[in-house]
Amino acid sequence: MSSTNWNSKYNNTPFISLAESDVIALVNKALSCGSAHTTSYKYAFFKAILDNVFNVDLDTMYLSYEQIALRFTEIYWNLVLKYHLRQQIKTSQHEWTCVEKELFDFCDKYAFNYTEKNSIFPFESLKADLQLEISRKIKSQMMKNVVGAFCGDTDDQFYHFNKTDKSEGITLNHDVYVALVKYKSVFEKQNYYEWIKYLEKANLEEDSYALANKLDASTERQNLSCYREALVSFQQTRCFYCGRELKNSSESANPVDHFIPWSFVKDDKLWNFVLACPHCNNSKSNILPDRQYFVEIKERNSKLCNMDLPIVKHDFKNYSYFKLEEMWHSAIFNGFEEGWRA
Repeated sequence: MSSTNWNSKYNNTPFISLAESDVIALVNKALSCGSAHTTSYKYAFFKAILDNVFNVDLDTMYLSYEQIALRFTEIYWNLVLKYHLRQQIKTSQHEWTCVEKELFDFCDKYAFNYTEKNSIFPFESLKADLQLEISRKIKSQMMKNVVGAFCGDTDDQFYHFNKTDKSEGITLNHDVYVALVKYKSVFEKQNYYEWIKYLEKANLEEDSYALANKLDASTERQNLSCYREALVSFQQTRCFYCGRELKNSSESANPVDHFIPWSFVKDDKLWNFVLACPHCNNSKSNILPDRQYFVEIKERNSKLCNMDLPIVKHDFKNYSYFKLEEMWHSAIFNGFEEGWRA
């Protein structure tokens, strides 16, 4: 029986060995209507973990609060400010969640227009220092209101945390990590299903249109220019797949392609990006490339990681060839077609 609740300071309950079915049962319990949900926090928190699952340190099973909070903030920035979706059912005592209030106050502080739908710019367009400022505010709300609650709803077996020391992250149960990687798309769809049911209750019918697409779009990058610039600096002058000479560095001429499709990874890391010609980019679409390209991107990354660029140092921090391999097999297990060739 869980001893952790929403305001707990720590959880160090010893991990037990969990079968895949045990992890699935814990996820079902945490996301079901039988678990207390006064806000949408748990759904966003679980999505933030799933989106960051390939950023987990494989030696320690550690995932930083900063990584989780940045994604958590990005999700709410778009759902609340762009789509104007309420994140809790309005009551006489409560109209807005703490996260919504933080976002409104932040926008008011910098005179950002968010009063009309689709008037706000994407989170990625915020300057880095402002992203950090708002994510730190949201992180405090996340740690206060959801870290302990989600841990309790998963019987203290998903992760350890400690808010009273200098720990800046969670430590996942290894068995949980393995299951999250293996069943990533399944858990993602389940989370969306429960999340959508909740948002439909909290919002007007006209605002609930295409909720699945809005949840997906909440973390999809629109501007990949920083990755393009890094790959151009790496002197990638030919299409990674067919070898055609790339004419110039413009966006239309050199699409930045997720080697393993974004629709599975839901994260942007330089080691999963290549430059492709428009033909290959369109043809490959949502398919995993043939295995021959996997060997080539492994060799490419072994050289790219040595570049002295901030984005390289940041994105390769927890990279390993094993992690890319794991991502590849997980995508196949989750139903992604493989074998595309130029």
